[in-house]
Amino acid sequence: MNLLRKFLSLLIASLLFSAVWAQTQYPTLNDRYSPKQIDSLIKVFEAKNDKKGLAITHELKGIFFQNIYFYSSVTFNNFFISSQYYLELNDREGAFRVKKRIADLYSVDDVMYTIAVGYYKEALKYFEQKGDEAKIAEYNLDLLNIAINKDSFKRTEKRVDSLEQSLETTINLCKKLKDQRYLTYAYNLYGSFLLQGNRLEKAERYIDMSLQMSEPKTQLELLNLYHKGQIKKRKNDIPEAIVLLRRSELIAEIRNNKYLMQRICQALAECYTALNDFPKATEYWQKTYLSINRYYNSGATQLARTAVVNSDLRFANMQQDLIEQKKETSESWNYVLFLALVLLFVLAISIRNGMKAKMQRRELANQRKITTLELQSMKSLIDGQEKERNRVAKDLHDGLGAHLSSIKLFIENQKDKSDPLIQRQLLEPLAKSIDEACLETRNISHDLRPFSLKYGFNTAIEDLVKKVQNALPGVELIFASYGEEPVIREEVALMVYRIVQELLNNAAKYANATQITVQIFYETQQISVHVEDDGLGFDLNGVKEGNGLGNIRSRIDYLGGQVIWQAAPDQGTAVIISVPLQNSIKP
Repeated sequence: MNLLRKFLSLLIASLLFSAVWAQTQYPTLNDRYSPKQIDSLIKVFEAKNDKKGLAITHELKGIFFQNIYFYSSVTFNNFFISSQYYLELNDREGAFRVKKRIADLYSVDDVMYTIAVGYYKEALKYFEQKGDEAKIAEYNLDLLNIAINKDSFKRTEKRVDSLEQSLETTINLCKKLKDQRYLTYAYNLYGSFLLQGNRLEKAERYIDMSLQMSEPKTQLELLNLYHKGQIKKRKNDIPEAIVLLRRSELIAEIRNNKYLMQRICQALAECYTALNDFPKATEYWQKTYLSINRYYNSGATQLARTAVVNSDLRFANMQQDLIEQKKETSESWNYVLFLALVLLFVLAISIRNGMKAKMQRRELANQRKITTLELQSMKSLIDGQEKERNRVAKDLHDGLGAHLSSIKLFIENQKDKSDPLIQRQLLEPLAKSIDEACLETRNISHDLRPFSLKYGFNTAIEDLVKKVQNALPGVELIFASYGEEPVIREEVALMVYRIVQELLNNAAKYANATQITVQIFYETQQISVHVEDDGLGFDLNGVKEGNGLGNIRSRIDYLGGQVIWQAAPDQGTAVIISVPLQNSIKP
């Protein structure tokens, strides 16, 4: 029955699409299809080996998932497949269009935006050679967006002047083209640039012009509302800033824009703090932290970031395989003819051995390329996570921590001025709550950025063990170290610290242990860290590798180390980590 139903639905879909193809042959990018309809189209074009149809349908599928999930590996995979088909058809403009969709997504990512710059520059060079002013304006705006919003830390006075001149030139080009969409985008970028320079009046004028020209519920309206809210906040018009930022928050939720959502929530938290509305401020600080975790540390984001590396490598291998297949076919015919003419079996063996050696060299070269790309991707992911943790820790310490301290000072000053009943029933419980909030803020900040590492790796791990001990009074934690501690590079110390932190968290949450032991062995060639507990243990063969275990293995692989797991049900767990000292010690 289910098979019959599927057959009938496929038949109806085919009849509907045949009516469309009778007029246009191919779907257009403005058409709207469901995933099932797109998959049906893909099957039809695959059966015909129609590369143009496959290029368009995979692009449509990527657009669909981009609208639903914004930033996901399935989006990137479909766009990469589409661009490959366009390249095989020698349709460079189609390939650049799809690559621009990929670059637009990567342009908001603090880790991967440099890849977007490469895509934009490649396309800009092509359209400059063609003299296509509309495309030149479009790609210049994309590069200016990154220069303004991502590379602000690289600015010098000379670079600022050059950037402003480029903005004015691009605005004039957009006016010449009479393209309202490009001009709206250009006004928004100029307003954002002026806002960063604290030129608020002129910035507000350009943002207002862009906002008036923006379509409702679009990315540009979202950006303009956010920037105008920031301008009002800097002008100390906090109520108006909150109204604008809340409007931008609603659009960010509709568009599922996790990147801007974290910025909006942080701005709202600062506004509510300025109004002394501390419950609201705390709510938005929490939203900020959750948005950061959802965007930067989620498995979906990490998969999306690695999709570009994996896809580039896959398509490079596909192109290489096509060349090799043609070459191998030619060599096979030559071999048959040569064998028929001279019947030299020894020479045939020699040719075969040569081809085998060549394949082995190619496999080794590809493996080295894969390893290099994986290490680069891993480093980018880890650096991005630590950079964002440091930023959030600083914001918590300097922002929320400072405001809580101010509140506590205010309460202490009111104690001497209030009657004993108010002190006992209101001020003292409030002061206690503020102390707990300060302690929690400090703990979160320290977890995100372990300050104790500046006093040495050994001291930092011992401090971490003490913190876990304080949180688990019913569990005995033992710390010991053996050998002379070398001066370990900060990057290595931080990665091993994160691994030990993850292992202790796992033991605390799941092991139900009565004793946890952490031992460090400083040996001649390596550092070894042993983490053991006497808890429930688990079956190594029955456990899937999740984000926690995956993060541990990724960091160890990057350091060139090893990790050994020893566990069994009801027999506790032991984890042994070893990291070579060759590249881990400061010179």
